[in-house]
Amino acid sequence: MKDQSKMPLVEQLDAHARSCPISLHVPGHKGGAIYPDVWQKLLKWDVTEISGMDDLHHAEDVIKEAEELLAQCYGVKKSHFLVNGTTGGSLAVIMTTLRHGEKVLVPKDAHKSILHGIELAGGVPIFLTPETHEEIGVANGVSPELVEETLHKYPDVKLCIFTYPSYYGTIFNLQKCIQIAHDFGVVVFVDEAHGAHFLTSSEFPKSAVELGADIVVQSAHKTLPALTMGSYLHIVHDLPVFDKLAYYLQVFQTSSPSYLIMASLDAARKYVATYSEADVEAFWKMRARWIKWLTKNKFDVILPDDPLKIIVRKAGYTGYELQKIFEKSSYFPELADESQLLLILPLIKKGVDFTPISRIHSPEKKATAKNLYETVATEVTELALTYEEMHQRATDFVALDDATDQISAETISLYPPGIPAVVRGERLTEKHIHDLKKIRNHHYQGGEKLATSYIRVFK
Repeated sequence: MKDQSKMPLVEQLDAHARSCPISLHVPGHKGGAIYPDVWQKLLKWDVTEISGMDDLHHAEDVIKEAEELLAQCYGVKKSHFLVNGTTGGSLAVIMTTLRHGEKVLVPKDAHKSILHGIELAGGVPIFLTPETHEEIGVANGVSPELVEETLHKYPDVKLCIFTYPSYYGTIFNLQKCIQIAHDFGVVVFVDEAHGAHFLTSSEFPKSAVELGADIVVQSAHKTLPALTMGSYLHIVHDLPVFDKLAYYLQVFQTSSPSYLIMASLDAARKYVATYSEADVEAFWKMRARWIKWLTKNKFDVILPDDPLKIIVRKAGYTGYELQKIFEKSSYFPELADESQLLLILPLIKKGVDFTPISRIHSPEKKATAKNLYETVATEVTELALTYEEMHQRATDFVALDDATDQISAETISLYPPGIPAVVRGERLTEKHIHDLKKIRNHHYQGGEKLATSYIRVFK
């Protein structure tokens, strides 16, 4: 067993910085020498592949050791640092496991990067409508029954992709879905962006690694103390199909990886590997204080499966209205939707104080409003055009009110969380138009002219 208290890359960077080196290499800030003083200590760690610092794309020394510690920590065959976010890992996994024309099972609550990967690979997506969480009203994975039914209908599926947990911290019966996929000989890839912290306590949901997935990506920067864009990729089962993964990781990641990001990934691994029962107790006490504070300020609190997340509501108010109330008091939530706010707590350790320090002036109750979401019937759908046909067709803009039955030429996602409201190549339904009219007033990605009620479609 390796010593999980070590941070080989962090220790090497620190030793290098303490040696007062003269930088005659990239990056151009020269160890912070031409930056203001406040930056200099940090930038002394922002180096390149000089002697002693190893190479992410050909790891033989401290990065290799750091990744071996990561694999041991999570109990997998092999782990990789990702410096282009979970997106880069997802693209690499899909290109590794999916060939042109092969079918892939993907729930419609997948992140847009998953769809980009399928398109790049030339795969044929078979979409599963996720179930709706009864209390929270968000997409909550797919049922094992739907997975089995679909694999009987499409026995040539090569890859199953699942999102677990949801952005809102809800979970579903992933273990059963994985077992069914494996019974059909299908490789299982899980986007566990929001679950890198699950291994710290049995009181958190079980990780996709433990539930039997073949390969898993995690956004360490989302729930662990890693810098933005820092993520992990875990090979759980060493399958022959993963032989080209290292190649595609080079394709989709920068050739100049940030040592600051990699060092933060090394430190985040140590953080979870040394998480103790005393730390768990400190976390639960902190969480209880936040719940009490929210309740005292007369907000309604919903607790999803992941204890790191808290959902906040108030009768008669949309999440967007609550977001303005919170931000006015300098509390910045992760996201808002039509019904609620999502707060993400830190995975604190003993001795760290993260206590709410000021009140929020909660508004008076409005008349009780009905739920602002609808339960969607589960179904299996395909794109109306193949990716080859999309590349060959011209496009044009049409008014949203005239777009029903047209085929969308753009993917449009409310952001966060980045789950598409409509996918490029989908035939537009009345529900799509209804959803697009709602999100056009909020922050979204895609939709060149959505703000003016137009959408690009294929001619």
